[in-house]
Amino acid sequence: MNKFEKFTEIIEKIYAINPDENFGDKVFKLFKEAVDFDEGYIFFSNPERLEYSFNPRAASLKEIQEPALKENLEFKNLVFGTIAISGKAFTQEDKKIFRTFASIISNLIKDIELTKVVKMQIEALQQGYIETREHSQKIKEADKIKTKFFSHTTHELRTPLNSILGFSELLGNEFAGKLNKKQKEYVEDIKISGINLLGLINEILDMSKIEANAMKLNLQTFQVSLAVNEVINTVSPLIIKKHINLSKFIDNITLTADYQKFQQILFNLLGNAVKYTQENGKIVIKAKQEQQNLILSVKDNGAGIDKKLQKTIFKPFTQGDKIASNSTGLGLAITNELVKLHKGKITIKSEPEKGAEFIVSIPLAQKWDLYRSLH
Repeated sequence: MNKFEKFTEIIEKIYAINPDENFGDKVFKLFKEAVDFDEGYIFFSNPERLEYSFNPRAASLKEIQEPALKENLEFKNLVFGTIAISGKAFTQEDKKIFRTFASIISNLIKDIELTKVVKMQIEALQQGYIETREHSQKIKEADKIKTKFFSHTTHELRTPLNSILGFSELLGNEFAGKLNKKQKEYVEDIKISGINLLGLINEILDMSKIEANAMKLNLQTFQVSLAVNEVINTVSPLIIKKHINLSKFIDNITLTADYQKFQQILFNLLGNAVKYTQENGKIVIKAKQEQQNLILSVKDNGAGIDKKLQKTIFKPFTQGDKIASNSTGLGLAITNELVKLHKGKITIKSEPEKGAEFIVSIPLAQKWDLYRSLH
């Protein structure tokens, strides 16, 4: 049995692991059966912290000694961490298997995060029951049923979806044999559809965090231009596909904020602009300083939003006149909450068929006492 065949068997064992305190240790021990290494690490970004490890000898990414393999952990096209193994001389086969392993682990970690949020919601509801026993028993029972349904449904969605993404990755990398051109196209379609569905589930996850008061800021200081360029690079395949002319005017600004959440704000706004802009359209991104605030704007010449909808566009499950596919209607609602978490505000200027401009204003320096739950 070669390494690829062995790794295929290991994947199924990885999916069967329970998300407990020994998750990282168990995952790396299984992966060691396919690729030999000494140490394994999973670091989360913003700020960097060691979340899971196997036989650790380093406390940060910079301390990991060569030879080593490192891959970003990504979800919804945003990097949230890094996975690394070290200690051996790795072959090209090892590198190929490790890239697929990183993709699978990214999905599993987000799966664990959603499970934690569901548990948090259940605990919050249980506390609410204790404090409100005088309320109607029927209301309590209805909340119990809703929570149970949510927990069960998300589990039933995520389990097969992780398998779809994992095995489509294996097929795309031709672990099970060569594919012809048409087969590769079909496998890529499966993978893209799975990623889109995962993105929708992620939006539900974010709203769950907001509703459970579990959204927090991890503050750090960074250059706005760096964050903007990373988001543009992520969205660029969609921009190129629609032949959109993207312009950016970014001043040299230093911002203290949550780096990942700031990127998500821009990613949601830019993704929304691309979604509703026709082929050969135009999008302009601007970032400037006004007094002690950062002013970030994303402007397109797409479908635009009617005046009557602009008052409700930031509410959950609200969309414009032209409903986009692969959308829950939560994107702008989540963006609004992330801006509010940074003590900022978001406004819109738009007319039907004349495009839309979303303008975000947030303080350049967040106070550290904002590292708290969203209220």
